[in-house]
Amino acid sequence: MQSGRKFLTLLLLIIFLSIVIRLFSFHPSFSDENFYFNVAKNIAEGKVPYKDFFFAHPPLQVYTLAVLYKIFGSSFFIGKFLTLVSSSLSVILLYFIIKQFCKEKSAFLASILFLISPPFLAFSSMSYGMWETMLFILLSFLFLLKKRTFLSATFFVIAVLFRYIAIFYLSIFLITLYLRKEKFSKFFLILLFLVSLSTFFIFKIFGTEYVTQTILYHFYKFSNPFQVQYFSMGMFFVFLALISALIGLYRKDKFILTFSLLPLAVDLFLLMILKTVFYHYFLLSIPFYLIGFSKILELKYNFVKIAVLTLLIISLIINFKTFDFYFNPVHSKKFYHVTDIIRENTEKNDTIFGEPVMTNYVSFVTGREIAGNYLDSYVPHLVFDGTEKVVENLNKEKPKIIIEMKNYYTTLPEFGLVFKDYILIEEVEGLPKYLIYMVKS
Repeated sequence: MQSGRKFLTLLLLIIFLSIVIRLFSFHPSFSDENFYFNVAKNIAEGKVPYKDFFFAHPPLQVYTLAVLYKIFGSSFFIGKFLTLVSSSLSVILLYFIIKQFCKEKSAFLASILFLISPPFLAFSSMSYGMWETMLFILLSFLFLLKKRTFLSATFFVIAVLFRYIAIFYLSIFLITLYLRKEKFSKFFLILLFLVSLSTFFIFKIFGTEYVTQTILYHFYKFSNPFQVQYFSMGMFFVFLALISALIGLYRKDKFILTFSLLPLAVDLFLLMILKTVFYHYFLLSIPFYLIGFSKILELKYNFVKIAVLTLLIISLIINFKTFDFYFNPVHSKKFYHVTDIIRENTEKNDTIFGEPVMTNYVSFVTGREIAGNYLDSYVPHLVFDGTEKVVENLNKEKPKIIIEMKNYYTTLPEFGLVFKDYILIEEVEGLPKYLIYMVKS
């Protein structure tokens, strides 16, 4: 018991230090979180997603942020802090989950592997909605293990209402119940009831556009495969899965096989069906890989532990450029510079339009409205809406400034009808490069 407290205390201390260090690294980066922050700010100011503007995800992430913005004011810090707290709590929940199967030392070591893995280091303060989803998935799983069926089903539905991708992990829940020789009918029926209830209220609040935007849209998105990031960032956990599966097969251990092969199967399935692939889509698999590997930590396979540590170091080195891209404040200078340009060349009631990451950041910090409520101004959404219709709306409203990312909107022929009325006033170098256009007077 004393040893368990020691490991938990040490883990909490490490997590606390990790949070403190991260607090000093909050700055804007080329990330979708800028879009989510601005969506939440618009909700806090009275707009309704799916009605007043397009939003391609379930509502809980941005409504949670909107409530915090109502209480504390709309700030970049609040948005980042929510995510950092969610990711840190997920590590603690993983520790308690693994304790249900293994000794405290294995739970501690697995949690530390999570904390220092490339995905956690790169994305644990990036507000993609995935960490909040993970938090509720792990809460659901912990209550499932403790036979608190209603709470488990409730937290699972909450996770789904943060990100639909949580649904794909239901198989792990059901097979865990099977391995523990417990009936899953009660869990499944409660889950079905809660899903039906939440669906009814969502339709009452948001209408049929909710389905169009959060489901149908994803079947029309442009194909933009980005599997390279999955293998560079996920190499470490794929290795854990494979080595765990081999040992599980050798020992005929169904537990190890389940928690190594099932999350890997989910990853492969998502790689095949997703038209746009970014690594943060696969974050939810990580805790389940580590649950399986925690059993390996209790076995006398020292060569495996050495191999895991070696590969972890290699994967950290391989992903150094990613860490630099997100955390080097040098890359943030272009955000501050573009913001200054907008402030100097617009009034409060002027509208802007442009590449969504930069434009939503500028709108968030300056209060400038985005023309046509095109907060989601990603090219796939504009094509889904119909570029002719978008161009027509922009020509009517004539936003004062257009923020173009090099070769983004200009690759769409229809946008030539928009840019003909604008002049280039500045080019902002960096990765990516931005071009600032102002409407001709």
